[in-house]
Amino acid sequence: MSISESDWKKYKELYELALDRFCQGVLVDAQTIAQNDALSAHARYLTLYRLMRNRDKDLAMAFDGLRRSEASLSLRLMIAYDLLSDEELSGLSEEFRERVSDAVRQPYEIEWVKD
Repeated sequence: MSISESDWKKYKELYELALDRFCQGVLVDAQTIAQNDALSAHARYLTLYRLMRNRDKDLAMAFDGLRRSEASLSLRLMIAYDLLSDEELSGLSEEFRERVSDAVRQPYEIEWVKD
């Protein structure tokens, strides 16, 4: 589907904002994992490894390339990863917002490995 020039311009701004938030979130979660002294070093390592592996896949799906043809899918994923507020999305046209309205927010949670 085509995307209007104004939506494309706004999408590129949201893309940069969401990418930064995604990376910041991964760094915060990595720090939380590393500092959890209640778990063994091995459990923290495994938790961190899984976090990075899973988030790397998500990063690739949502942010791998900046193409107009994939803007709707990319934006759906950014919304699902809870990286953009409704207020931030309000700058997009009603038509474009309707295309991504099926996205369900699912904020990340750390999946801890047990000792």
